[in-house]
Order: sequence, then C-alpha cells, then structure tokens
Amino acid sequence: MMVRGPTRKRTRRFSCVDPMNQEARQAVAVGNVKRVKELLLIGLSPNEADCNGWTLLHLASSRGRERVLRELLEHQGSPCARDGIGGFTCLHYAAMHGRTRLAQLLLEYDKDNKYDLVNSPSSDGWTPLHVAAHYGRESFVRMLLQQGARVDALSTKGTSPLQLAIIREKVPCVKLLLAYASDIDIQSGFPLRYTILKGNMFLARLLLLNGASPNLGRSEDGQTPLHLSAMKDDTACCVLLCRFGADSHAVNDDGKTPLEMYKSLNEGDTGASLSVLTVPSRTPRTLQDHCRLVIRHRLGQKGLHHINLLPIANIVKDYVRYKDHY
Repeated sequence: MMVRGPTRKRTRRFSCVDPMNQEARQAVAVGNVKRVKELLLIGLSPNEADCNGWTLLHLASSRGRERVLRELLEHQGSPCARDGIGGFTCLHYAAMHGRTRLAQLLLEYDKDNKYDLVNSPSSDGWTPLHVAAHYGRESFVRMLLQQGARVDALSTKGTSPLQLAIIREKVPCVKLLLAYASDIDIQSGFPLRYTILKGNMFLARLLLLNGASPNLGRSEDGQTPLHLSAMKDDTACCVLLCRFGADSHAVNDDGKTPLEMYKSLNEGDTGASLSVLTVPSRTPRTLQDHCRLVIRHRLGQKGLHHINLLPIANIVKDYVRYKDHY
C-alpha cells in the first residue's frame, strides 16, 4: 500500500488578485504586521482567495506568521476556508510545517467550531492529524489529539493517521497514536503486515507489544504476517511472530501454511527459517501458553500490570509474568 503525501505547487502566483490584495500577500509573506493592519483597516478582506484558493490565512499559516495571523483572525478571517489545491485549511498547512503555537491560536479563536476545524477533511479525506502524522510532527499530533481530533479518521482510501506514521516510520508519532488507542489492527492487520514486509523489527515488536494480532490475514489472499515472513525467509521476523503467538497452522486462501509456503519457494533449503517454522508445527502450544497469549493480546504490554484483577488461577498469572518478563 503506497500512500503519497499531498501534492503542492512550490510557488504561488499573486497576479490573479487585485493590486491591494497582491500587496497584502507580499506583506503577509514577510511578516509585515503594520502594513497588513493598514490594508485591513481600509477594507481588505482576509478571506479573498488567489488562483490557488489560498486566503491570507493560508499564506500566514504556511509561512509561520503568527502575529499576522492573529491580526487576520481579529478582522473576521475564516480558519475553515479550503484552498483549491487539495481542499486544505490553514490548519492543514500548520500541521505540515509543525507550527503548534500557530495552530493553538487558530483553535482558540473560534472555540464553537473547534471540533469541526480540527477534524476538517481535505479533498482526499486527510485531516490535519493525517498530515501531522505523515510528516512526523509529534508535538502537533499530541496537540490535535488533546483538542479532540479523531484518532482513527479515515481518508477516502481508508487510511488512518497510524498507518501513515508507520509507512513513514515516524516512531514517536506511532507511539503517541497507540497511546490514544488507535486501531492497531486496522484493515485486517495492515500495520503489522507492513512492518514485516519492510523488515522493520523495531516497529513490528512495538506493535506486538501493544496487542497487534499476529494472525490476521490479508483480505486478498489470506496471507498472515508469518506467511509473509516465511516467503521472505526472514528468520528474525519468524522468531518474533512465533514468540507472540503466530499460528504456524494458519492457512492462506490456497490452503497453505507458512511452512508449506516456505518449502514451495525454497526447495532443498535447510536454513534457519525452516527450523523456526518446523518446531511450532510439530509441537502444539500448551493450554497454558494459549492462555498467556490471549491475556497479552487483550491487555497489551502496558496493561499487563492489571493481571491481578483478572479472575484466573495464580499459576497462570505467574506463568505470564515469567514468560513476559515484567
């Protein structure tokens, strides 16, 4: 799954606006608050758009001109105006550049419509949270979540901010979104499968520690993460997945287990991956180990300290503590 960032032109043309508006845009671009204020006082509208649909607020947000933006808001500038490039608001552009203070100014200005602005989708369904996660703006992601952003808002292609952060390998944003209970198994386990395909052991382990299911198959072919690891002959990923409860007996849409997929692609090979896949296939998990995996999946690594509250035998609790080292 390839997700491309928003397409933007590098330059802006002011020639399609009247001379006063063109002068105002030049003043906003360089942060000339005095001149902007003078033009507003003689009738300049902060909401007039240029050829790209940019208002003065878009320009101020993109350039980080906080004092200018404050002046525009005080003269009835509209934070919810969308541009003609991708349907972005000025908050999207603030997210793109990580301008947290400027975004807080936008959200505090019109508190009645704050929720609508913070969750405003672009033409392709990207909210400011999508943009911030895509660019790895951790402090901006935190601010949006604290202001009521929907953690699992979906784009028109069904992509969540967590998926974008994983694809772009923005680890701090991934951790933050997981802390706000983002759907870790979205799109039938896409996040874990993507990290396995990319061989990103750190993110794969992070997802598994937070309760990602290692046994969800792709909708198009039923391949589980263990199938994909076997097909790649990635021993480290096979070991990691088996440790977190991957089912070595799971079959894809062709009725093949991970071991059978490995053998079909590596005839005569006796590598390390073969032994990793063979052992769990021949040695079924004990009931005790199945209980441990269910508990860990439901509670996640951070929730394991709540195990004493569960109405289960002490021997199972001790076994979970021993196996998961906490």
